[in-house]
Amino acid sequence: MTDKRERQHRLDAHSGYGSSTESDSSVADKFGRLDECLNAGDADGVQQAIFDLSPIHNGWQVVPDEVVEGLLTLLRTSEMYNSRLAGHVLNYFEFEAPRLSARQKSLCAGFLKAHGDSFTDVHSRQVVVELRNGDYLSTPTPD
Repeated sequence: MTDKRERQHRLDAHSGYGSSTESDSSVADKFGRLDECLNAGDADGVQQAIFDLSPIHNGWQVVPDEVVEGLLTLLRTSEMYNSRLAGHVLNYFEFEAPRLSARQKSLCAGFLKAHGDSFTDVHSRQVVVELRNGDYLSTPTPD
């Protein structure tokens, strides 16, 4: 019975990836889905919810401020500091770095400077190090 329910959940929750139905739902709806998956401890669902916030699947040219600010707010909790799923949320900033504005990159870098050491999960800590030391959050310097 559990296998059947799990299979149905995966079909319901993960089908139609990148479809117009996904792109038509609001950012608030997508954050609601992310929150549900985090609360359920559903790693696959969290990854799907992160992908659903991508500009590529929403027709956005850049990442909206409300997405960046919402993710940083979500990450700034004791639950997320200790969550094995926080790394999946942090990965968003790696995936979408080319579409982040200079302001958004600055917000993320500031967040990591202030809160990056608070994450306890190995994957989360690895993503923090990659974001801090990689070129993801760097902005081109004017000539």
